[in-house]
Amino acid sequence: MNNYKLFTAATAVTIAAVSVSSPSNAESVHSFTDVGKNYDEAVSFLYENEIINGISPTKFGIDQPLKRGDAAVILANALGLDTESAPDAGFKDVNKRIKGSVNALAEAGIVSGVTKTEFKPDETLSRGAMAKFLVLGFELQEYETETPFTDVGGVFAPYIEALYGAEITSGKTATSYGTHLDIKRGEFSNLLYNTILFMLEDFYFPVIESAKVTSTTSTEIVLTEAVPPEYSARETAESFFFSVKLKDGSETDFEPTAYTLSADRKTLTIEHKNYDLNGKEGIMVIDDWETVFEAPFNYKQVSTTTSYNVTDETFDYTHLLPATEGTAI
Repeated sequence: MNNYKLFTAATAVTIAAVSVSSPSNAESVHSFTDVGKNYDEAVSFLYENEIINGISPTKFGIDQPLKRGDAAVILANALGLDTESAPDAGFKDVNKRIKGSVNALAEAGIVSGVTKTEFKPDETLSRGAMAKFLVLGFELQEYETETPFTDVGGVFAPYIEALYGAEITSGKTATSYGTHLDIKRGEFSNLLYNTILFMLEDFYFPVIESAKVTSTTSTEIVLTEAVPPEYSARETAESFFFSVKLKDGSETDFEPTAYTLSADRKTLTIEHKNYDLNGKEGIMVIDDWETVFEAPFNYKQVSTTTSYNVTDETFDYTHLLPATEGTAI
């Protein structure tokens, strides 16, 4: 999995989560009796958005060490990774519950095993390893900065420094991070929640107003507001997923080959010369994680139609396109 896909995966979960519940307004939505006020907002948010579960219907396990297998499931949920189709990473000691999550994280380059064939899912996760999980998962490497911690060194140092630079963690004490200590389930919940908040506050998420297929190799996307000057056309486009559904029922995902922003930075034009629509009929699908936009096209008859937003990804040709002799075109 490349950086483009990792970025959009992380973007997906943060936007999806906000659409369900606002972090600042998170309230207790669980029945865990061991979650105190220092953890309640984070646990409530993650639980409500189906990122994390308790160890029983009434216990979250706040003070219990987090196991590597459980951490993999939680992080894969948070990143919205495809746990069904990821290739087998080759670990022989992962059960059905965690296998898909571990495979997806391994494919993304976020986790590795203790050996080539062992993931050690029942071993506890250290605070240093947790930092690596979050930094690689949410692509926070650029925030690496020097810390005041005297116990930071070795392979986990750059990841701890990145979490510190992003102000996601302040350590166990003013001078100690606790690199080799086990991360507790409550601590991990707070750190993951802080990471999601950081993503929401620090990153720009473009929102689509409308879209139109303008030629067989280009599509125009109108945004609700101008793209900030520090973001390029490519970075803007990388916040979306693009696919084409043809009338014959086939569907193909693609990545644009070129990107251009208008002078007012409100219109993004993408080129898809790698997927020419000449001779084809169907819809261009653009997902900005809040809404799926569908722009019908028919280059069998050389015509284009401006898109509207839909609530799901189903498409009824008889509803959207004019009929000829009772047949949708």
